[in-house]
Parts: sequence; structure tokens; C-alpha cells
Amino acid sequence: MNSPLTLKNFFCSFIFFISGSSCFGQNEWTLKSCVDYALAHNISIKQSEVSVELAHINYTQNIANLLPSVNGSLSHNYNYGRSVDPFSNQFTTAKIQSDNLSLSSNVTLFNGFQLQNILRQSKLEYNAGKYDLEKIRNDIALNVVSAFLQIRYNTDLLTAAQNRVDEFTKQRDRTKLMSDAGSMTKSNLLDAEAQLANEEYNSVTAQNQLDNAYLSLAQLLDLDSASTIKISLSETEISDLSILSQTPQAIFAAAQILPEIKSADLKVKAAEKGLDVAQGARSPRLSMFGSLSSGYSSASQRINGNPVFNGFSVNGITDSGDSVRVPSYSYNYEKTPFQNQLDQNYGKSIGLSLNIPLFNGWTTHTNIKRAKLNLVNSKYSAELTRNQLLKSVQQAYSDALAAQKKFAALQKSTDAYKESFSYAEKKFNAGILSSVDFLTTRNNLSRAETDFLQAKYDFIFRIKILDFYSGKPLAL
Repeated sequence: MNSPLTLKNFFCSFIFFISGSSCFGQNEWTLKSCVDYALAHNISIKQSEVSVELAHINYTQNIANLLPSVNGSLSHNYNYGRSVDPFSNQFTTAKIQSDNLSLSSNVTLFNGFQLQNILRQSKLEYNAGKYDLEKIRNDIALNVVSAFLQIRYNTDLLTAAQNRVDEFTKQRDRTKLMSDAGSMTKSNLLDAEAQLANEEYNSVTAQNQLDNAYLSLAQLLDLDSASTIKISLSETEISDLSILSQTPQAIFAAAQILPEIKSADLKVKAAEKGLDVAQGARSPRLSMFGSLSSGYSSASQRINGNPVFNGFSVNGITDSGDSVRVPSYSYNYEKTPFQNQLDQNYGKSIGLSLNIPLFNGWTTHTNIKRAKLNLVNSKYSAELTRNQLLKSVQQAYSDALAAQKKFAALQKSTDAYKESFSYAEKKFNAGILSSVDFLTTRNNLSRAETDFLQAKYDFIFRIKILDFYSGKPLAL
């Protein structure tokens, strides 16, 4: 039963309904409750969930990248000594306090559809990541289900071993009575006691194997102790065998719904968009920009009140020698208020920018070649995934047919050994069969029962693999 973890183990996912959906006691776990607990607490799953969330953040950011960028700025400055008033452009030696405010925006109108293709690529990668998470969940569930089924198998082995101990205890007691009565030799009693000791050893071994199976399950669930686990032990039987009437090709076609297949296909599409992104770098980039700005300067002044007439002053001489007299006024000034300056210095701008790529050190060419190779590799990965799935389905189908034949043969063999042992037991009790022959017959039956038990679980294993591939509902 301790087989390596492969896709075949997915059969266990269909056994969720074997033991119902609720616990029967305080510490009794059903298969479903074990799997649910593992999926909720497993670190690998949590890490994968973080990766999916990061992919979702990347996807939402790429949506936002299609929107215009808007940025604001505010600065406050002090100028000392000789400097230029930033708004009057006049030289001054006075201390100037100034403020600058601006709001700018930029939007890409066209860049070879790179933004759109990056968005599509990130969405495909996000969805592929969700399928990868689903596959990890399946893998974790497989480990738990395999450990759960191992417990049931070892429980059946222990039950069979304990039954043999009880049986040989009774047989030893009968042999002792007959030996004391003189109807059997002392050697028969010694043989019975040796066989009883051997069966007790087998029972201890079966108990140790069961304890180890519980420990494996506890470790998979990250529990501190296996003593806290008690699983429900409802009977596991072979039910619907209609899957064997289907062809491997039909089962393979139904298996295309597996998350690893969907993930591989999405990664191919994502690689195609990656190639589109790389090729888009050859296109010109057209963007539109605009800005709003204003500011304040402490050196800015305005006239305060009415001008004062100071008389006339000579301002030149005419050609005839007459003096030109002009009126002279004086003014009172005050600092221009902050709000007024914001209105006076308010400015707007808008424009288009075209960037044409001519040569960038072969960066674009290299990125395109890299994207093409990544696309080829993604296609190979998808093809390899399907090839592996087809081989797994074909092998699972062949194994199921072989397991069916083995199960049927061992069922007949076990029934025959039971009849043979019943007859031998009567002869031994009657004193006409030696203890060696009797024990040989009983050991043959024990081996047949063990082989039959293994064949039973193996057959269930193989059938449920095919059920998983064919997409049947979780039922037995």
C-alpha cells in the first residue's frame, strides 16, 4: 500500500463520501474532515495562495496602467542675495519667498498595444496560477487520503491478525485438553503454542504498522500527536465497475478537465501574448500630456490707491527746440496677495509626444527572440503534460484490468482455502490430521486472506483512478 505519489493516487479524491460528512465522536475524523483540515493548514498551499494573490495584484495593476497618470507638486522656496524673481523675471537682491504649484497628467495613446497585451498576459498567468493552486490542493489531498486509506488497510490486517490469535488460542486450549487426555501427543501442543506465539507476533507487527499509519496521517495534518486522531472505519467496498467498459481514449478525452492541463494551455496563451508584447516595442509610442500650474512670489507688488500728481517734468526736446513736458506721478505699492497671484500666474499646457524607436542596442530584437523561444518551450510543456497524462491513463486502465483479474482469482482462492481449512480443522480435532499439516493449511488460508485484502484495496485503488480521470462525481 505504500506506493509512490503519482497522478494515479487521485483516485482517493473519490472516496470522500465513504465515511460521510460528519464526525461520529469527539476525536473521530472522517476522510473529508482530514482532507479539509489539511487544505486549511498546509504551508505549501498557503504559499501557493500567496503566489496567486500576487498574480492577481499584478493583473489589477496592469488594468490601472491603461488609465492616465496624474501627479501634483508643491514647492516652497527662499532666495537670498542677487536672484531672479521667478514670476517677474527681474533681478533683485531682496529675500524672495516663492511657491510653485502644478498638476500634470500623461496618457499613452498607442505603443504597439503593449499595455493591452500585458494586461491579457497577466490575466492568463493569474488564471494559470489558480489552476496550479488547484493541482497543489489535489496533491496534498492525495497524501492525506493515501494515509487515511493506509489506516483502513492496516486496521483490516490487525483485525485479521487478532482473529487468528483468538482462533489459535482456542485451538491451543483444545489441543492442551486433548493432550492431557492422551488423545494427542505433546508435540501437537508445542506446535499449537508455537503457532499461537507466531500469530501474537503478527498481531503486534500489525498494530505497529497501524500506529505508524496514524503517525503519518498526523504528520500530514501537522498535528502534535497521533493520539488525537481516531478515524471512522466504515466498510470500503468495490462498487461501480462501468468505467472498465470505456476505452482509454475516451477516459483520456474526459481527463482534459484536470487543472494541470488547463494551466499548461493558459501558459501557452500567456507566452503568445508575451511575444505580442515584445513585438509591440518596435512600434512608435504616442502619448498625450497636459499640465496646470501657478505660483506665488513675495517680491510681486501691485499699486495701492490712486497715483499722486507731482507736476510736469521735461522729457526731451522737439526738433524746433521746445521742451517736452510730461506729467509726473508717484505710486504706493503693496505685496500682491497670494490668491491674486494664483489667478495671475495660472497657466495651462497640452501636447502630444511621439517616440520612434530606431536603435536600442538590439534590446527589442533580443526580447522578441526570447519571447519566441519561451512560446516554443510552453508548447512543448503542454504537449509533455498531455503525453504524460495519456500514458498515465493507459497504464491505469491496464492496471485496473489486471487488478480485476487478480481480485477475482484471489477471491476464489480464498474461498477454496476456507473450505480446505474447515475440513482440515475437523480432521485435526478428530485426531486424524497431524499438527504440521493442520498448521500448513491454516497458514495457507492466512496468506490467501492477506493477499485477498491487498487485492481488494488495490482494485479499489485502480478503479478510482479511472473514475478520477473520467470526471465521475464523488461516489462509490
